[in-house]
Amino acid sequence: MKFVDFLVLPKEITPFEASYLRRLNRVGLGFFALCVPVFTGIAAANGTGALTAIALTMAVLLGPAVAFLTLKNPRSISVIYGVAAMCMGGVLVHLGQGPMQIEMHFFFFSVLAMLAVFGNPMVVLSATVTVALHHLVLWLLLPKSVFNYDAPVWVVGVHALFVVLESVAACFIARSFFDNVIGLEKVVAQRTSQLDGRNRDMRMVLDNVDQGFITLDRKGVMAAERSRIVERWFGPIAEGATLESFLRGVDPTFAASTAVGWEELTGGFMPLELNLHQMPGSLVHDGRHYRFSYEPIGEGEEPERFLLVISDETNEVERAVGERERREEMRVFEHLWSDRRRFGEFLSEATSLVDTIAQARILELVILKRALHTLKGNASFFGLDSVADLCHKMENRIVEEGEVPDATTIEVLKVRWDRIVRDVQRLGGAESNVLELSREDRSELERAIRSGGSPERLLALLKDFELEPVYGRLMHFAQHAAQIAARLDKGNVEVAVEETTLRLDADQWAPFWAALIHAVRNAIDHGLETAEERELRGKPTAAHLTFRASSQAGHLAIEVVDDGRGIDWDRVRAKAAQQGLPTGTRADLVAALFCEGLSTKETASEVSGRGVGMGALLAVTESMGGAVEVDSETDKGTTVRMVFPVSGALVVGGARRVTLTPARRSEAPAPPS
Repeated sequence: MKFVDFLVLPKEITPFEASYLRRLNRVGLGFFALCVPVFTGIAAANGTGALTAIALTMAVLLGPAVAFLTLKNPRSISVIYGVAAMCMGGVLVHLGQGPMQIEMHFFFFSVLAMLAVFGNPMVVLSATVTVALHHLVLWLLLPKSVFNYDAPVWVVGVHALFVVLESVAACFIARSFFDNVIGLEKVVAQRTSQLDGRNRDMRMVLDNVDQGFITLDRKGVMAAERSRIVERWFGPIAEGATLESFLRGVDPTFAASTAVGWEELTGGFMPLELNLHQMPGSLVHDGRHYRFSYEPIGEGEEPERFLLVISDETNEVERAVGERERREEMRVFEHLWSDRRRFGEFLSEATSLVDTIAQARILELVILKRALHTLKGNASFFGLDSVADLCHKMENRIVEEGEVPDATTIEVLKVRWDRIVRDVQRLGGAESNVLELSREDRSELERAIRSGGSPERLLALLKDFELEPVYGRLMHFAQHAAQIAARLDKGNVEVAVEETTLRLDADQWAPFWAALIHAVRNAIDHGLETAEERELRGKPTAAHLTFRASSQAGHLAIEVVDDGRGIDWDRVRAKAAQQGLPTGTRADLVAALFCEGLSTKETASEVSGRGVGMGALLAVTESMGGAVEVDSETDKGTTVRMVFPVSGALVVGGARRVTLTPARRSEAPAPPS
């Protein structure tokens, strides 16, 4: 790379260099023109044909003449001159056949040295290559045009070696001439003048921009040249102050975080780009939002200076918050319009979770984590991203800092949730008096009436219709799964819900549905591969996720099935061993999946990875008398199955049956005693 940089000049051509090369190229063209009469005279004196000399020299002259007249880049013209000069030398050697032919070779060496005045190693290199090709080709095809005796190949090699040796020195001289002479004085003067002007302009810009610009050395000392607005925002800056000492008077916590980040940034332990990305970036001061960003000044992994850019993003933040709230209001309206009952269940469950989180200081940590994770998942499910983001930030604080959320953060969550509840009430509330009837339900009711069914039979049918169709509930999960898959770039995920005629009591099953979201999000985030991963594993690029509900043998089963990578049981075993959990059997490993804090992901995402969600699902399932089963095979996929014994308390409220649609209505057997 250094050799190439030596041969190839910088792309920029200064005005002085361009002027210098134009003058030199004019002189060079005159040199080529002079060769025509001179070489013709030599040919006439040597008896090798004056007309031949005129034809050959004019043919060579044509190249530099056309280049001079048509090419705009003076360097390109010079390179063509180098080739043409050696071609002209070849003509001279041909015309000088006889006793003096060897002496004619001195033309090559003389002109090759002269080419250094162009200050471009590529001119010398092009000439050298031309000489080498001339000697080799003509020695093979027309040897008398090169040597006046039967020269062996080693003689050709010696001539080539002499040319190469001279070209090395000529390239060095040309590059040194370029670096130290061509345009240097004028360029320096020009750059100095430009720099003075730019400094004046920059000072004016710094004093009038609405962003703060500060340069810092590696010790964090702030340069005197900085934007005036910085001191309007944060107060006066002492001369020679470091960034940390300055920020300490603004926000001690932010200053401490910045100091740690700066130490890592200048320590060089990690890549520069990563360290820059990890520097604290958001500061709230006097009710305003500021963004801090850092850029290295100079090349390399250890720059001597950095540029700090501070931006007031208050308007953008407020605008983004307003837009997000408006989008969420629209989602609330859409949910109330399309499925008021299910949204009402979520609202009730979420309100309870917010009340639980509000008691963070006195809660067991595991309960707080489950409440946060469940609220985050379900808020995201219904498109309430502001609530989901707040929960995610509180989870981060628990995991990264080992602290429960502070009162201010919890108050922000409560205020936001109260706003959502008020929006719902303004839109008529979330209570629903609507029964969902399928066409089959309606047909069954008509048949019962037309056949003169007993009042008891009709009442039983109507009671069944008060229950919620499981198929509709699972379809909502399927839609959410597709949205998560798209957000995580999982490719074309085919989500299916198997037909089911089951109906369940919506109120009694609301806690379970709220917790089931964890299994869905885990299946997408943990289980399914990207399309690229699946292709490498020899699997269809489209992943599959299936929801299934069935009732048989006195039990109700709800399943989430994926055809992804499967559970890495070795990784589960290692993680479980770290927590001191049993690992001897597959049952032990399955149990470990539901333990607090155990996750096979290295880092948590906004979707999963906390080691909390599956534990919350298990707790709810067991509280309803059920159990969770996990079947998984590497590269085949995973099935998470929740199994419940059929009982009146769980399913229909005293009826002790699972109600199906009229086409296939059946009584479920009593649970085993």
